[in-house]
Amino acid sequence: MSRDNRWLRRSRLVGCRREDGSAYILALMVLVVLTVIGMSLALTTQTEIQIGAAERTSTRVFYAADAGVEVALARGMVSADHSAVTIRLTDDGTPLTGGKYELFHEVATSPFLPILDTACNLCEINNSGTYSENAFRKINNAVTAQAQRLATNDNGVTTTFRAQKTIAGMIEIQPWKVSPTALFPIDDPVQMAKIKF
Repeated sequence: MSRDNRWLRRSRLVGCRREDGSAYILALMVLVVLTVIGMSLALTTQTEIQIGAAERTSTRVFYAADAGVEVALARGMVSADHSAVTIRLTDDGTPLTGGKYELFHEVATSPFLPILDTACNLCEINNSGTYSENAFRKINNAVTAQAQRLATNDNGVTTTFRAQKTIAGMIEIQPWKVSPTALFPIDDPVQMAKIKF
């Protein structure tokens, strides 16, 4: 064998040795890229879950505040009770037990206050000849409901504040008579401060 042939054979062996680890390095690089993609997908999924939970909580609190407005309306129309009220609502409608880690809504409503009392032009009951007294009127009432999402700690004490929403509304009722007790909150600045527009 000539000297040139030996040199050619040796250079081929050295070239093969240089490429021995390239598949290993390529596989490691692919694994690193796949790991980074997997971790970013996991982080994105976790973030989306947190956003969904916050949106669900916000929606629940909004509807709890809306329920507070409806409670004030029902109390004003059915029992002529126009006073402020605070109620506690659980997600499933069961009463609070005072146990550990309970989630609930606390809804505080303002007085259901008549703010505008005008003639009811479209009410048939006020047409001449029907009644001599035009006691039925169109009444606009103002009400504000503030709902909070709360939780109890391991001792059953309410400590954790989760979310809050406030809804203010003006509700027109006609034909209607103003209850004499409906105007009592006007003289109470604390009760009047609860009504927001």
